[in-house]
Amino acid sequence: AAQKQASAARPSRRQTRGEGARATSRTQTTETERTVAEGRMTISLTVQPRVQREKWSLYWKESMMTKTDVLDPVVLSVDENKTKVGDVLQMVSTRMSWPAKQELLRLEGFEEPWETCVLNGKECMEDQTLADCGISKDNCTVTTVRKVLVAEGWKIKTGGLDDSDTDEDDF
Repeated sequence: AAQKQASAARPSRRQTRGEGARATSRTQTTETERTVAEGRMTISLTVQPRVQREKWSLYWKESMMTKTDVLDPVVLSVDENKTKVGDVLQMVSTRMSWPAKQELLRLEGFEEPWETCVLNGKECMEDQTLADCGISKDNCTVTTVRKVLVAEGWKIKTGGLDDSDTDEDDF
């Protein structure tokens, strides 16, 4: 009889798990409701970063060859209504430890944007919010491209050991 009273006094494991699960879901619902009430819905934005290296001719002032490096995806937690595309580009740059855009090699004739963000084949402007671009919980994967210039100089052969040029291996 004493053993029955002791087991009746403490809840079974199944009861404890059920109450814990209910308490957890109540907490999650409350946090979600609070987030919605404050108007700050966050999404997990998957960014597929790319580095596009352009072999830039100093003579022709145009790209002679392009190589694109595909990097590992980065997941960012952002508010699609308040975060701008430029902010995402900055976050990716920081996460990848890239130098600032202002520090990239500038060569005469290059007038394209240094960084772009693409969603479903369409470029997103840096001053647009993610929601303006069409990014939502259901559509939250973008590709970013950072362009890096590699100067292509003249190939001068004098027969000396110090002759140099930009070869495929240097690129």
